[in-house]
Amino acid sequence: MDNTWYRGIAVGVDGSDESLAALDWAARTADMHGARLTVVATYPLPTTLAPGYGDLASTAKGAARNAAQAAQIRLGRHRPGRRDVEVLVLPGSAAPALSQRSMTCDLVVVGRRGLGVLDRTLLGSTSSALVASAPGAVAVIPAGATTGDPSRIRVGVGREEEPGVLGTAFAEAAVRGCPLEVLHVTGSDPTAAVDLADQVARWAEKYPKVTCTMVIRHGAPASALLHDLTADDVVIVGGRQHSPAPGRRQHSIPDAVLRAAPCPVLVVHAQRNPLA
Repeated sequence: MDNTWYRGIAVGVDGSDESLAALDWAARTADMHGARLTVVATYPLPTTLAPGYGDLASTAKGAARNAAQAAQIRLGRHRPGRRDVEVLVLPGSAAPALSQRSMTCDLVVVGRRGLGVLDRTLLGSTSSALVASAPGAVAVIPAGATTGDPSRIRVGVGREEEPGVLGTAFAEAAVRGCPLEVLHVTGSDPTAAVDLADQVARWAEKYPKVTCTMVIRHGAPASALLHDLTADDVVIVGGRQHSPAPGRRQHSIPDAVLRAAPCPVLVVHAQRNPLA
């Protein structure tokens, strides 16, 4: 099967160690999928034309340019996906800019700082806002996560969103050469697990080289997804586009996983399947 991502990958950078780790993961993914990599650095604009506006804007733009330059230095002569790297320095907040990019690329990648639970609840984050608002797939790389080949991919599936999510999970397990664990949390419908097993079997026929196991658990879906994850894993979940603030208040499953997962998290929105 053709694993080339023709629309490419965009990664947000801000000069932090976390964003450079996201850059490493994105570059590795671009190599695997023959995708062009676009590096995006953004700078906020002051909301009012107060005294010193020009200096503040210039300083912010300079910081974004420095972040983009740090990314270029990090990549060196590496051409991810055997293609030249595109570098963009854009005005505005990171989440809206990257969300816009997700409409025209296969995947958007961002880092996640190691903030405490209270900090993330009160302040939110670029990653949470991006996952909530982006129409396309988003990968979030937390501080300390492994940026090389994963030891396992875990995908959480339910009856409604599994076609796109399962297809992405099998494709990624195939291209990354790692085992796949399909996790389903049982609910009140006893036929759901049976239906899911049939769908998993059909995908396994398409990807015969993928070692796949199916795990059925009880309890809260987010807790089940997070159980025994390590920095060497990758977890894939389905998501639905919504406004960022309500998403945080409702404690959606993707957002709960993003807050606590020690490994890269790939969120594939249910209404669109850009990676399959």
